[in-house]
Amino acid sequence: MPDRREALTNISSSLHQTVIALQALTQAGDEHLPIGMCHLLDAIDRVDVAATANLDRRLPA
Repeated sequence: MPDRREALTNISSSLHQTVIALQALTQAGDEHLPIGMCHLLDAIDRVDVAATANLDRRLPA
């Protein structure tokens, strides 16, 4: 079983691939997809921070 840091890194990598796919699928008339992409990118940033944070302390929810 992977450790927490490895699991978070794997999740981040998967989410980055999702962003690339969504960018390819985005059309000019899409209203909600760009907003969702911003939220997804924010989530990726949080996962990246959690993956590099000191694992001895808990991150605030």
